[in-house]
Amino acid sequence: MKKKTAFISSSKVGVVRIADVLPQLIAKYGLQKQRNTEQITQIWRKTVGEPFGSVTRVIALKSGTIEIAVPHHAFVQELSFRQSELLTGLKTALPEEKIKRIKFIVTN
Repeated sequence: MKKKTAFISSSKVGVVRIADVLPQLIAKYGLQKQRNTEQITQIWRKTVGEPFGSVTRVIALKSGTIEIAVPHHAFVQELSFRQSELLTGLKTALPEEKIKRIKFIVTN
């Protein structure tokens, strides 16, 4: 049997304000993490520029390491030459994430 989530209303008449419920829904369904991933992806694309922004994607950001999917080993080499510049750009744009390292992963 599924456990139902109770949303607490601050209203005495039983009406629940969306502003009261929305943070609970975001937390329950993990939408904040999804939103952060989308924001990080946009920042990555802006930082790396074209043509790499359209052929790479953010896989994850964990423990200070941002993982970037790349389609070919040649891209890893090219982006590795720019790693210091890219890391500086990401640290500036996302100071709260405390990014220390970029890891490039070749995907098919």
